[in-house]
Amino acid sequence: MKRFIRNHETISGQIDDELVMMDIEKGSYFSLNTVATRIWELLEGPLTIEDLCDLLLKEYDVDESECRTDVEDHLTKMQELGLIKSID
Repeated sequence: MKRFIRNHETISGQIDDELVMMDIEKGSYFSLNTVATRIWELLEGPLTIEDLCDLLLKEYDVDESECRTDVEDHLTKMQELGLIKSID
């Protein structure tokens, strides 16, 4: 089962309720909204989509289907930006 983890080469810092990140290699920066920031925090260790959804469903008032769709969308975008990587 595919698991995801942070790309630890990315520098990050908290500004109010958003996380700002910089990819030194690409010289670009990103800002994550509250939910994406929480996903990033949870990805300190490798987690599957199911693991993430289980944790987020305990914290947010959202139905399981919507949570999974949102998590998949966030993971796809974060992976495209090089912020996270998948491991098998």
